[in-house]
Amino acid sequence: MANRSTKEDTKNRIIDSAKKLFAEQGYLKTTVVDISKQAGLSEAALYEYFQGKEDLLLTIPDLWVSDLLADVQEQLFGIKGVRNKLRKYLWWNMRRIEQAPLDAKIVYLFLKTNANFMNTPVYANVRKLYAYLVDIFEEGKQSGEIKPDLNSYAARDIFVGTMDHMVTRWLLKDMSYSLFENLEQVFELMVNAFSQGESKVAAERENGSQEKGGVIGETAAGGAPQGNQALSLSESTLQP
Repeated sequence: MANRSTKEDTKNRIIDSAKKLFAEQGYLKTTVVDISKQAGLSEAALYEYFQGKEDLLLTIPDLWVSDLLADVQEQLFGIKGVRNKLRKYLWWNMRRIEQAPLDAKIVYLFLKTNANFMNTPVYANVRKLYAYLVDIFEEGKQSGEIKPDLNSYAARDIFVGTMDHMVTRWLLKDMSYSLFENLEQVFELMVNAFSQGESKVAAERENGSQEKGGVIGETAAGGAPQGNQALSLSESTLQP
């Protein structure tokens, strides 16, 4: 048991050392020798735990992203309304990134430009993390909060791309300001582009309630049919 604990401690020390050096001097400039010295080990000892610095590059963010994936469902649980869910998703992401800037730097500045990124468990977990956004947009299309002809995968890409740009810029500017500066304005610009608007949502909800009551398309006096028939939500050919 003690031996296993010692090995785990050594492995964590190597990971912490690599994380620090990657963030401080960059992935390309960091060598295995640098990491082993930082961890207080010989180069040969480091290779007992990792195949090299690329192995470390892929391992570090996997731990962080796995933790995010385990947390996201709990964060969104019980929240009503698409706008509120999207807000929570964005604010939660930014908070977690500010809390772990070294992990964020490795993911956003080094890992995403690595040729092997798309073949890693990290990428698979990132896709799962972003799949929650697709589900939220689909929910919004069904509830009438989101434009019914919106491609949910395109909306996800816009949402994620905006987040990525904000985080990358923050990292390149040495985290000299808060990610929450102007976040509300950015959020409103994005969500308003996806949304139908309050008047359309209200009209569709009214149509829905009339349809349930069996009086859709009639006046109160039983006269001519009225406009604003409920929009049909056809399945779009969405791409993952």
